[in-house]
Amino acid sequence: MSDNKQALDLFGKVLMERIRDEAIDDWERILQGKMRDNESKKIFDELRSFSPEQVQFIINLFPKIVDTTLHHLLWTLEQEEDVNVLVKVEENNFLNIREISDGLAGELYTEDGWVSRFSKK
Repeated sequence: MSDNKQALDLFGKVLMERIRDEAIDDWERILQGKMRDNESKKIFDELRSFSPEQVQFIINLFPKIVDTTLHHLLWTLEQEEDVNVLVKVEENNFLNIREISDGLAGELYTEDGWVSRFSKK
């Protein structure tokens, strides 16, 4: 595997597992009443008046909302030259993800993109 692919895959795997999946899991737990903080309890209590279909509709929105946020993050990282994300591929060898991708936001979506390969949600 090339260093470029290795770096992009590592970055994508971290984004999918530690950001995307965790964010979706958090919101699913809120809607199931499993979170104990006051804000989560308040949201759960408000949702008691919703039908099961309405709750499911909201649950189905979570991945779309998270993906839109990730898309804008990646697009911004691609456009902002003063912000650089380096990925370590070997000792003392770091690659800038903007320079090795032909479009960071596009890395999310294809059939062999980060969502399909690394996300469990």
